[in-house]
Amino acid sequence: MGITHLQRIGIGLFLSIVAMAMAAVVEVKRKRVATNSGLIDENNGATTKPLPITFLWIAFQYLFLGSAELFTLAGLLEFFFSEAPIRMRSLATSLSWASLAMGYYLSSVIVSIVNSATGSSNHKPWLSGANLNHYHLKRFYWLMCVLSGLNFLHYLFWATRYKYKGICAN
Repeated sequence: MGITHLQRIGIGLFLSIVAMAMAAVVEVKRKRVATNSGLIDENNGATTKPLPITFLWIAFQYLFLGSAELFTLAGLLEFFFSEAPIRMRSLATSLSWASLAMGYYLSSVIVSIVNSATGSSNHKPWLSGANLNHYHLKRFYWLMCVLSGLNFLHYLFWATRYKYKGICAN
């Protein structure tokens, strides 16, 4: 029969954890290359020298992130189509798209909260400044990895309790 809709969603959520962990590891590599190349204090303007690192380093994190969205969204749409009553299917599908949009807005709120919480008179905010090399993106990606992990555990709590109803005859 293959994997269930809820398993597909779970795979997507797990892949989002992997993507954030890979983003943190790649950021460590990028910063190490910038330091070793003497470019850590270069301004990020138009005349900056590029880092001697290939863009393929970020390809894997985007591969996992794209796969995560594909699994999650496809699983959600299939779940709503098969489990919602016929008259509620379009509403359920619309809600899945609305939740995706809310997630994009929430990501902006998370960035603002992180900058507010990490910035003080003694410390610069993690995600603010004129030079990307002075950001603390690694910490932010690990925070996102932890939040994704908590989201996955929350999902598992509810998904393991769900009983499939099948397609209704309405």
